[in-house]
Amino acid sequence: MKRTIVFSSDLDDPRAWAEAVMSRRPDLVMTDWREIEDPAAVEFALVWKPPPGGLGRYPNLKGIQSLGAGINQLNLAELPAGVPLARLVDPSLTETMVDYAVAAIYRHFRGFDRHERQTRARIWAYAAPPSKGDFPVGVMGLGVLGSAIARQLHDLGFPVTGWSRRHHDVEGVKSFAGTGELPDFLASCALVINVLALTPETAGILCAGAFDLMRKGAYVVNIGRGGHLVEPELIAAIEAGRIAGATLDVFAEEPLPADSPIYRRPEILVTPHVAGGIAPSVAALAVIENCDRALRGETMINAVDLARGY
Repeated sequence: MKRTIVFSSDLDDPRAWAEAVMSRRPDLVMTDWREIEDPAAVEFALVWKPPPGGLGRYPNLKGIQSLGAGINQLNLAELPAGVPLARLVDPSLTETMVDYAVAAIYRHFRGFDRHERQTRARIWAYAAPPSKGDFPVGVMGLGVLGSAIARQLHDLGFPVTGWSRRHHDVEGVKSFAGTGELPDFLASCALVINVLALTPETAGILCAGAFDLMRKGAYVVNIGRGGHLVEPELIAAIEAGRIAGATLDVFAEEPLPADSPIYRRPEILVTPHVAGGIAPSVAALAVIENCDRALRGETMINAVDLARGY
C-alpha cells in the first residue's frame, strides 16, 4: 500500500525531493501540496513552511518533518494539535554548516576582512600572521551542529569553549552552561559563533550587554537565527570599537532590506542564509526513517519538545 507525503516549501525543489525519496521507497508517494487531490490520503508532511490553509486540512496526518535544523519558520500554534514534529539534521547539513563556520572564522582570524577593506582603499599594511593560541573561539549552542563545529575548530588548533543551556561533554572543549556562566564564557572569547536554537530564553542574547563582556575587538558570527541578534546594538558596538567585525547569515527580516544600516558597515559581511544546505540525495534517508516512525506511532529522530521550543 502506498503512503502519501505532502511537500511544501518555497525554497526547495519538490521534484528533487520526490525523486530522492521515491527512488528509495516506491511505496511512498511524495506530492507537492498544489497537486494533492485527496487530503485524507496524506499521512506525513515534509515542509519548510506549511502550504496556504495550513496542515489542518489533512485529517490523517501522523507526523511533520521540518525541512530545516530549526523550526522558527513554523508557527507552532497553527500546526495540528497532537501531531508530532521533528527537525531535520543530516550529514549534508552538518558538513555545510561546519564548512561555513570554519571559513568565516578563518576570515576574521587571518584578517582577510581587514585586508579586503585595505585593498579597496589601496592601503598596503603588513601584519604578522596571528597565533591560533591567541584566538579563542566560543561556540554558543552545543547540539549536533554546534558540537561538530567545536570539534572541528579544536582539531584545527583553536582554543574552543562552548556555552549552552546545560553542560556538554565535547572532547577538547571547555563547557559553560546557564545564565550564571555566560559572562565568563563571553569574556574568554576573541570570536563568538552562534548556533543556538531560538527560544524565548535565547532571543536577543547577542546584545550590547554581551558585546561589553567580550574581549575588546572581538568578532561575532551568527548562523543561528536572526532573532538572536539585536542588530542596532551590534552596529553601535562596532562603531564604538567594542566589536571589530561580524559575519551574519541570518536576520530579523529576510531578505535583509536594501536600506538596512547593516549594509553600510564595511566590517560586516552579509550572506543570504546560506550557511547550511540539505542535499535531498543524502537527507532522504532521514526523512524516510522519520516517516516510518511516525506511521508506526514511534518517536521521530530529532523530535521537537514543544515545551522547550526545539
